Amino acid sequence: MSVTARDCRASERVMGSLNWGHRDGAYSKGRLTPLEHLKLVGNLVRTQLIELGDSVKDRLDLLSPVSSELEALLPAETGLVRDSLDFAVETHDTRLLHHSWRTYLFGVLLGEYADVPFDRELLFSAAILHDSGLIDDRETQVHECCFAISGADVACNHLSSCGHDADTVHRVGDAIALHLNAYVSARAHGGEAYLVNRGAMCDLFGAGHRRLAKSSVDEIMQKHPRDGVIEALEFETARHLKGTRPYVLTKLTGGKAPKTAFDIYGV
Repeated sequence: MSVTARDCRASERVMGSLNWGHRDGAYSKGRLTPLEHLKLVGNLVRTQLIELGDSVKDRLDLLSPVSSELEALLPAETGLVRDSLDFAVETHDTRLLHHSWRTYLFGVLLGEYADVPFDRELLFSAAILHDSGLIDDRETQVHECCFAISGADVACNHLSSCGHDADTVHRVGDAIALHLNAYVSARAHGGEAYLVNRGAMCDLFGAGHRRLAKSSVDEIMQKHPRDGVIEALEFETARHLKGTRPYVLTKLTGGKAPKTAFDIYGV
């Protein structure tokens, strides 16, 4: 077996990866094995423990929230950035597009707080396209496949058609496919995948919000308002394919939208 083939087989075992989402059989289309189901729950617990730790540090005045002017967070205007943004603007509901922008901006700030190395161009592409599986004109419905997998395929096909190299396309696709893992390791999957997950978890659940200065959050919210995000993500209405990550995560919340610090305190 070639090295490439071995790498592909190994990546099929990495829960949430792009190749994992393309495996065949009973656990195809993003369906979890029993062990992966437990791992997803464990990842969610890990995220909650990190949030608990931040809460304790905040009360002890041990956190130093990171701040930045919004303009300084923007990516360079490269071909990848333009192709990704143009596609998102064309295909995404305005509320979904604002969520994707907040995912990117929160991701950059959280990356700076944690001093995690990342490529801003790749992070932007993955963040702005990470919910491409939820666009109105999607060909694959959420009851047919995990939307992180179908969305990664949509993004990869678009970027490939624009002439971007295979490695770049795969890295963007992997970050998108992985983002529903509840926790993504920067060491194992790279800073971009880690921060797409962290940015999305921050916007949807408020995870990590204490690490962000209120002034920066306010500026982001003014530019990219959060109104309608739950409806855009179909959090309470979608019929997800049974056994997939969105199906499990929705069940764990009782099918109701989570109340976050953004909702309660307006931060």
